[in-house]
Amino acid sequence: MEALGYILYAKKVEPHATGISEWEPEKRDSIVMDRLMKNGLQLYTAAKTDLFKLKYAYQVIRLAHYNNRSNDAIKYYDEMVSANTTQSVLQPMSLALKAGALFRTGKNHEAAYLFSKAFHQGQAKKISNYYGFDWAVVRTDNLKQYLSFCKNDGEKADMLSLFALRNPDNGLAFLKQVYQLKPSSDLLPTLVVREINKYEERYLTPLIGKEYNSGLLGISYYYQYTGKETDSLLRKEKPELGAFVEFVNNISKDAKVKDPALMQLSAAYGAYVLRDYKKANSLLAPLKTANLNARLQDQWMLTNLLVQISSQDKIDAAFEEKILPSLRWLYSKCFKNEKEKGEENVYYYGNEEKGQSYKFYRNVLVDILSKRYKAQGNLDKALLAIGSPESLMPEYYDQSTEFLRSQLNGQQAEALYHFLAAKKFTPFEQFLVTNNRLKIKTVADFAGTAYLRDHNYDKAIEWLQKVPGQNKVIEKDPFKELLYDQEERLPGDKVTTNKLAYAREMKRLQGLVKTDAANAAQHLYKLALGYYNITYYGYAWNLVEYWRSGADGYYVPKNATDFQKDYYCATTAEAYFKKAMEASTNQEFKAKCLFMMAKCSQKQLPKPQYSDFGNYDEYRQKADKYEVEFTHNRYYPQLKAQFGNTKFYKDALTRCSYLSDFAAK
Repeated sequence: MEALGYILYAKKVEPHATGISEWEPEKRDSIVMDRLMKNGLQLYTAAKTDLFKLKYAYQVIRLAHYNNRSNDAIKYYDEMVSANTTQSVLQPMSLALKAGALFRTGKNHEAAYLFSKAFHQGQAKKISNYYGFDWAVVRTDNLKQYLSFCKNDGEKADMLSLFALRNPDNGLAFLKQVYQLKPSSDLLPTLVVREINKYEERYLTPLIGKEYNSGLLGISYYYQYTGKETDSLLRKEKPELGAFVEFVNNISKDAKVKDPALMQLSAAYGAYVLRDYKKANSLLAPLKTANLNARLQDQWMLTNLLVQISSQDKIDAAFEEKILPSLRWLYSKCFKNEKEKGEENVYYYGNEEKGQSYKFYRNVLVDILSKRYKAQGNLDKALLAIGSPESLMPEYYDQSTEFLRSQLNGQQAEALYHFLAAKKFTPFEQFLVTNNRLKIKTVADFAGTAYLRDHNYDKAIEWLQKVPGQNKVIEKDPFKELLYDQEERLPGDKVTTNKLAYAREMKRLQGLVKTDAANAAQHLYKLALGYYNITYYGYAWNLVEYWRSGADGYYVPKNATDFQKDYYCATTAEAYFKKAMEASTNQEFKAKCLFMMAKCSQKQLPKPQYSDFGNYDEYRQKADKYEVEFTHNRYYPQLKAQFGNTKFYKDALTRCSYLSDFAAK
């Protein structure tokens, strides 16, 4: 009956002491709450056991707290709870209410102390108690002002661990203090893992970014860090990370420390991040046969895989066979069951366990294996390593295809096709090929396209014929003569083509140049148009590229391939317009060829990019200089001097603002 009476009272209190909506402020009836507090005090006095006295005290303190009677909440705790020795979750919950009341009355130091005690006394309201502690701490106050309330080393360690949790900077000093005061601290393992997260952000991520920026992989992956402030970060963080590794390794030998195996694994992983593979191996070896729980066994497997791959001088067949079981195990953790694997609606990028496994698998394959293969000159496996994690992702993440199209040439694509077609795979190769986004028909299509880029039309025709149905129709005339650059299809253009048809026509024109000398100039001019129209500025650029940004004009990428240099600079087209001009005696035709040469040369002056400069003023100076140089086309003086009286020149003056500006000075 006593329990039933308490439940009836607690249900009356509940609406006044709990939130109803997280969007609106609570509307509390202070008169009703005062009446309930009076009733609760009477019930507390009448209660027969300490257990129910504690329960009624908690409800009364809660009502006082939420009714903004903070001093009463403090008084009721001191009078009704502090001497009650009943073991209950309500002890730390009541203590937290007193801490909140102290905070409201401006006693921040004592409030933080009590929130710290409540946090460490149990699991209930743990997050709320941490937030209370965080609110109570004034940033400008001295840490000693808060620690002065602690009664012993254990309480000091507990409070310091909360200061460490709220510290966004490197916290090794906090870890050392907590360990010195209380080696058995429950929060020490959490703090160690959190510290690793900081070093991953501040050291490992910039280190990977620096490796990317140095061109070791050669593509920008969608999750990749590419900041330029890497050197200063690395210099600052490296010695601190080294000290952290030594610390966690040392405390892993202390029997009082909770999770000593986690400490040793943390030291091994830290050594890996520092690229000290010898030390990492020495720390991992004793744990291989240790009695680890399931999560630590997984952590050992992951760390060991990273160390083994990274420390291997060369990835060869024997080593691939050695790491294959680990990769299979990791891949299998990316989905719950075989049925789920490959489902389009499964997105492996959350924080649940399979999402974390996916990200780890992706990072191992892309950031480590692929990079190592590329450094060894094995682009086939570098590409397959990128494509394997993408087999678990939606199709709009397709960096493997991008790598294929940006890093390989025709011969390399041909070799990759033959490798895939032969199907003579080692178990490791079979694993990569089977679990991969990249497919053989994509490779065949690119092989033909790559040979188009190389102007090797015999090979282009051979390969484009291998992919029937893959030759997409392009609704543009690749030999269109335009005095101004046009990317969109012109009204009235009824011509369509495809890669195979274009390759055949270019091959035919090359033959006519040799066999039809009387019309060689016209054939050369049409070839030049064919070359120009497949540049970035050309009318049919999509014959050789799969995507075009609208912001790449007058710019050549760093480390550009031969194709990219021609694609952005139109050098081949310029050479053929020159050949056509030299093969003709017609002044109008020669004027047109020279004008087209001027169009090509205009693209060869690199436009300053803001990202290449340290500040805007420097960039603006270079940009102003560029604009002046851009108007001084090297062919305009010759065009005006030799062909100023031609009909073409006079017509071009009305259609080309650059030429008209030059002519008018």
